[in-house]
Amino acid sequence: MTQNFYNPEVNAGLGLVFRLNDLWAKADRRALSGDLDAWELVLDRIFSNLLYREKIEVEENENQEIIDVKLSDKDLKIQSIIKNKIMVSKRNHRHAIKIKDKINSTRTIHYASIMLYDIWLRKFMQSLGGLYLKETETNPSRAMFGGAFTKGKR
Repeated sequence: MTQNFYNPEVNAGLGLVFRLNDLWAKADRRALSGDLDAWELVLDRIFSNLLYREKIEVEENENQEIIDVKLSDKDLKIQSIIKNKIMVSKRNHRHAIKIKDKINSTRTIHYASIMLYDIWLRKFMQSLGGLYLKETETNPSRAMFGGAFTKGKR
């Protein structure tokens, strides 16, 4: 008889960490290549993965029929404001291309708005705890969900 050592809590957590790590690598590649739209889409996927703990707000009418479903959280509002900045900067850049005016400055603003999204997501992810490998653990095998990794003695 074989024992089943399946532990969904650990496996699910590790899967999320690895998935996020892969998405961050993709985001960095898109940013470095200058593909701003692809970079933004990868950041959207990261945000989606980070919201797995957040509750869904369900609105019902007097007959208990569901009439609306939405995410509820301060972080969702922050993301919405940042996404609006990106949308406006993208629109302004497209307009500048049409009229052949201030193309570089509008692209810089577009880049900066996506960079803000990137930085905020990294800080948001850090605030959730346990989703990054720790930085000061002497034993790399304990760097996840525990101490932090550093070279040398403890």
